[in-house]
Amino acid sequence: MKKKDIICIIQARTESTRLPGKILLPGYDRPLLLHLVERLKKSRLIKKIIVATTKNITDEIIINLCKKNKIEVFKGDALDLLDRYYKCAKKYKSKNIIRITSDCPLMDHRIIDQIIKKYFSTKSDYISNIHPPSFPDGFDVEIFKFKSLEQAYFKAKKKHEREHVTPYIWDRPGKFKVSNYTNNIINYYDKFRLTLDYKEDYYVIWKIFNDLYPKNKYFKLEDIIIYLKKNMNILINKKFLKVNWYRYHLKDLKTISKKDTKIKYL
Repeated sequence: MKKKDIICIIQARTESTRLPGKILLPGYDRPLLLHLVERLKKSRLIKKIIVATTKNITDEIIINLCKKNKIEVFKGDALDLLDRYYKCAKKYKSKNIIRITSDCPLMDHRIIDQIIKKYFSTKSDYISNIHPPSFPDGFDVEIFKFKSLEQAYFKAKKKHEREHVTPYIWDRPGKFKVSNYTNNIINYYDKFRLTLDYKEDYYVIWKIFNDLYPKNKYFKLEDIIIYLKKNMNILINKKFLKVNWYRYHLKDLKTISKKDTKIKYL
């Protein structure tokens, strides 16, 4: 299948409050951000990958790292991520955008390609694999039309809508065609946490890279699951399962149950 008119924008910054500089921590032999880009480049369908960082002086290290490794980089607003995504997407003139966060260094390009296919076949305005989630945290993928992003950019007013890019879109299924990609084999969301927010998360991710990468640079999610089932002792981040940003915004969101931290349409 030919590459699609779709770009992948990775949001990245160094000033994480919980684990500063987390995306520059080493994986197997390089910073985790470079591991993520390397894994995304294996996609058969993504046309271009851009790292969208901030204009802050502290993020010059990201810009230099990207330039050194011939990775496209964009500088934007530090706090208004919706502004950063919109202006980045507008610069690169793509009709479709994939949103990936840099705290997902284990991302599997195969999952992304599957979601891209469903996005185009369903002619969705927005598709993700998190409404509701069935993949481990750390494998979140969102794809949306530039037109949808543009509407959100001009109409979103609430703080969480600006900070998290897509709530204005997915929280209005009556206005946009919203789809979800579900893992039909087994729901891993409640079982493994593979995102990077805390030092305990980093230990898990570091162990995975150091044990799997030397054998196969492009190991799959299935390889990770098999590895973790054999090495359950490394899962020291279990206490953070289901820790999500949107728990602070439940009163503002229309389609999230206040009785549950999982996203679901009501």
